Amino acid sequence: MDMILHSSTYFDIPSQDPHGFSDNVVKTLMDPMLNKGHILYTDNYYTSLLLTRILLDHTTGVCGTVKTHRRKMPVFGIDIAVGKCQLRMCDQMLSVRWRDRHEVNMLITIHTGAMLESGKVNFATKLPMNKPDWVINHNVNMCLVYKCAMMVGAVKCVQKYVK
Repeated sequence: MDMILHSSTYFDIPSQDPHGFSDNVVKTLMDPMLNKGHILYTDNYYTSLLLTRILLDHTTGVCGTVKTHRRKMPVFGIDIAVGKCQLRMCDQMLSVRWRDRHEVNMLITIHTGAMLESGKVNFATKLPMNKPDWVINHNVNMCLVYKCAMMVGAVKCVQKYVK
């Protein structure tokens, strides 16, 4: 619905804001949609505890993957088995670590972490595979984002050069 063009000399993001560049990008783009009950799906570059708190204060839900080394993120203990989930709740924010083929860390304000059938069957056991509700929901919604990015990436840009 909106975009910010970032070049080396000019961009519309305040540079001295203590929230950092990625949080400011999201705050700037989401400003017209705050306080309307929307849900924002993010990838790990844009997800942080501070941004999630700001969006929660403006009645905007968040569901996004998060880097484990982000500031003030809860530390999970030992490794977890495949298909298992660890949860940490603070206020209305849920920090989750889940392991499928890879470990996935997420920050969520709109899901409970309940395990649901994914519609897939385990090859070895022939039993239905369960995944947390936020994984299924995030995959469906981010699939649309990735598809849009692929379509934009296929457009060739015409550039003029000056000697």
